[in-house]
Amino acid sequence: MSVKAETRKKLKAKRNSISNKSKLDFCIAQKLFSLDEYKNADKILIFVSLFDEIDTESIINSALSSGKTVAVPCCKNKFGEMEFYLINSLDELKTGTFGVREPDIEINKKLEDFEKSIIIVPGLSFDRDGNRIGYGGGYYDRFLANYSGVSIGLCYGEMMSDSIPTDKYDIPVDIVVTDSEVFTRGGNNGL
Repeated sequence: MSVKAETRKKLKAKRNSISNKSKLDFCIAQKLFSLDEYKNADKILIFVSLFDEIDTESIINSALSSGKTVAVPCCKNKFGEMEFYLINSLDELKTGTFGVREPDIEINKKLEDFEKSIIIVPGLSFDRDGNRIGYGGGYYDRFLANYSGVSIGLCYGEMMSDSIPTDKYDIPVDIVVTDSEVFTRGGNNGL
């Protein structure tokens, strides 16, 4: 097993043992909602969480109820390409690649215009520089390479790392939101 694969396995086990998950999820969502970047965005690009990830369903529902446009990813192929599709409800999703709920590309409209959008990026761990350990498919790094909006990672405070090794294909996020702190790249709080 590679070092990265071993690290991912350890991080998943650590995340599965987090206590007070609902309370932490709520704190992270509230910190996200308080960001100017979130308030000023018309479009929210966001992953649909699995059971052990930070709950994004409440974030999606809140964004929809406040009139924001919400788009969720659909993995296009096994080569790390994904696209975002507009949804009006979580009920429109079906189980797709990797057991993740995805939009139905036959029904949901593909998002083409990313102006005034932010993207919420999943990860097992982030560091204060916005680097992350994802799930190894490279989907978000490929997407972020051509995305000009603000990228935001959500992370439990206890899952933050001091430093994450990167390679030339890794794209850091602009902001990391935890249950206790918000880190901004280039800001005076460590990112």
